[in-house]
Amino acid sequence: MRVSERGIEPHILEGIEGSAAEGAELVGVSADDPPERVVEAIDAFVSKPPGGAGVDNWTDRALPIGSLWGRQLVRRFGWEWSAVVFHGEGDSKAVGVFSKDRSLAVYPWHFVFGCLENGAPVTILLAFRMLAAGAVPAQTPGGFVNVMERVRHIVPPG
Repeated sequence: MRVSERGIEPHILEGIEGSAAEGAELVGVSADDPPERVVEAIDAFVSKPPGGAGVDNWTDRALPIGSLWGRQLVRRFGWEWSAVVFHGEGDSKAVGVFSKDRSLAVYPWHFVFGCLENGAPVTILLAFRMLAAGAVPAQTPGGFVNVMERVRHIVPPG
């Protein structure tokens, strides 16, 4: 699959920062707490989200929490927000956070939404710790490999 990058306009990046602040409030941290602490809170919230009538998982949760998570990848690893087009799949588009060489990708909004809506396994903290430990194998620059498609718990978290 061929992927091309289209970038993000500065006003969109400002919106992501504002959304990250909302996400921090939602999960009960400061956006400036240490990145691992913030990611722990994100993982815990997404694993057991509180109920709520009329909650829209995309607008009310995935966007702010995903923005907060992406911000931690930027802070801790120097990754960058950008947008990509997946050619050969109807030219679908996605916004994500990418390693500087574009070998690795995380699409935080979509991943959080999938966990909340479909009960997908929550591996947010595990992936963050694997990246921090250098346990994610090197990938081809420009490959945009989705880290979250490859991270699985060997033993369920408990």
